[in-house]
Amino acid sequence: MFDLLIHGATLIDGTGSPARTADVGVRDGAVAAVGQLGATAAAARVIDGTARVLAPGFIDIHTHSDLHLLHHGAGESKLLQGVTTEVTGNCSFAPFPIEPERLELHRDHLARATARTDLTWTDL
Repeated sequence: MFDLLIHGATLIDGTGSPARTADVGVRDGAVAAVGQLGATAAAARVIDGTARVLAPGFIDIHTHSDLHLLHHGAGESKLLQGVTTEVTGNCSFAPFPIEPERLELHRDHLARATARTDLTWTDL
């Protein structure tokens, strides 16, 4: 039995294969089966995926959302777009690490990128 069955979605699986109609069964928080499982497969919850696209989470490889999360901790703006993984700080502009003697300068720079943030830290 699945915890969740998504039935009849247009599946884009990230392998480069063409999109196809498929069912996805989830058990214990992980994908347990993909294919033509049928709407009557045993599941605690069934979602009708007809006219919907199902894809793995997207990775945003250059973002500055780390600051946004300080002010809006749920990260809903990215989750609603399907982003499940973010890479931050790869251009060396991030809320940490900060050299203690540059803390005020860093506060000023970050305030230009987002709402003023009361930085009280210098590392993770």
